[in-house]
Amino acid sequence: MNRNFRNTIFYLLIFLVIIGIVIIFNNNNESTEKMTQDEFYNHLESGDITSLTMQPESSEFKIIWKLKGDDENKNFVTHVPFSEYSQSRINDAVTKLGKGIITVEPPEKTSGWVTFFTSIIPFVIIFILFFFIFLF
Repeated sequence: MNRNFRNTIFYLLIFLVIIGIVIIFNNNNESTEKMTQDEFYNHLESGDITSLTMQPESSEFKIIWKLKGDDENKNFVTHVPFSEYSQSRINDAVTKLGKGIITVEPPEKTSGWVTFFTSIIPFVIIFILFFFIFLF
């Protein structure tokens, strides 16, 4: 094969990998805003929170919550570490507000296929690159 075709294929592969990375990192359609723990606790203790969803992650809780009077689609996200202090503070505020506003979800599990493909794709790309480099 001629050298121009090989160079075109190489740059096309680089372009496709870059497009894939951009799509993966730019796939956030939700309207979320990050808040600090102190802001979250202040809103929680003052009773401004209408709904609260807790989801455990590695060593912390991911808390997604909504404020009174805000847009229905706007969520706030706060990460709170597992600790006795944070648990007691959240329990006290939720008891004061009412149990109906809180939901606890199980941790997110990734599919076995997703894990397999994300671990194998770099090796496939390297194999293809070496194939084109050594073949031509």
